[in-house]
Amino acid sequence: MDEKERLSDALITQKYITGGYNLAIMESADNRLRENFMGILKDEHQIHFEIFNEMKNRGWYQPAQAGINQVSQHMNSWNQELRKIQRTGAKPAGIQQHTQSNIPLYTYQTGLGLPQTAGTSQQQVFYRPPQGPLT
Repeated sequence: MDEKERLSDALITQKYITGGYNLAIMESADNRLRENFMGILKDEHQIHFEIFNEMKNRGWYQPAQAGINQVSQHMNSWNQELRKIQRTGAKPAGIQQHTQSNIPLYTYQTGLGLPQTAGTSQQQVFYRPPQGPLT
């Protein structure tokens, strides 16, 4: 595996990692855990940016720049969808309603990894699994 392949693999891995932390942040019910994930996510984005810049500087990764017309078209499309949702309460295209039952709540024991605060129960919910796929 040459250097270009290693950097490409690292860039793809960073994209995957940041996606995982984004999901963890969105699904965290505990503020301290969420803040910790956000700090880690910031670090992971910085690593991604450094790998991206290195590949770009070497000419190995050249993303196409969107023209102002493309940006305007996408913005108009999203604004139309937003107005539709606000007007009708409809779901965005591609998102299906899912109902979930019997989904376990993941918990942690206070004092194991996170400092225990006065007045908290011995077991607290800190992560809620996703309610269903979006596509």
